[in-house]
Amino acid sequence: MGRKSKEERRRELLDAARDVFVQKGFQAATIDDIALEASVARGTFYLYFDDKRAVFEALVDRFLVAIGQCVKSIELGPDAPPPVDQLRANIRRVVGQCLAEPTIVKLALFDATGLDPDLDEKLHGFYEGLRTLIDESLQQGQELGMVRPGDRRVMVAVGLGGLKEVLVDAVEGRIAADADALTEEIMRFLAGGLLA
Repeated sequence: MGRKSKEERRRELLDAARDVFVQKGFQAATIDDIALEASVARGTFYLYFDDKRAVFEALVDRFLVAIGQCVKSIELGPDAPPPVDQLRANIRRVVGQCLAEPTIVKLALFDATGLDPDLDEKLHGFYEGLRTLIDESLQQGQELGMVRPGDRRVMVAVGLGGLKEVLVDAVEGRIAADADALTEEIMRFLAGGLLA
């Protein structure tokens, strides 16, 4: 068995930190806990991260990048799939990504808030980018007659907040964690309350 690459070791430390943060909470977790979980020396941790907050921020960054890559702009045109199918695919990718990493959903969506002003700003920026993308999609939908008229700011807030709660409830076991079933239920909700 050969030596692990720097990227493999970093990924192992991130995964170990994620597990420790979920087990103990961010405040109670220590660097020694993370090193023990990753089966490395404490000094090895410091080769990759400056402190506990840095590894937590790297976890949140990794999650936000993955979620951001799931959301694609709705394409229009004769060769593009129907917009509602593209919306369904976006929702399915986001739900699938979140269900594939349930521990990080809880960490990124709830535990990260209020830990550090820089991290709060990063999360705020992510949500603002997502809000803008959803708002632009809703505007397109309204112009095409696919989305009912109304205040898009309210629609975005309800949609984003609702999706966040559905994902957290799914990863915490309060509702069934089946990506296809959740996607279809979200689409039914949208069709009844948002779509024209």
